[in-house]
Amino acid sequence: MDFLDSVRRRAGWMFLGLVAVLASMGYHFGNVRFVPLAAGFAILSVVCFLDRGRQQVRSSNGVYPGADSGIHRASR
Repeated sequence: MDFLDSVRRRAGWMFLGLVAVLASMGYHFGNVRFVPLAAGFAILSVVCFLDRGRQQVRSSNGVYPGADSGIHRASR
């Protein structure tokens, strides 16, 4: 994990903490106005926590390591 991944992950945790704080404040004060703010920060935390799954697939080229290469079939 490089520096930018750790910064992104920490930002995600910070946004998730803000969601918890805003939700508890909305519950405590009985005010619905905290809901849009909490929803916005929840979306930001999801964006920060999304892993780059496409990079893993690209590194293996989508080839199963135990797959038959087909070289021995060419000699028939």
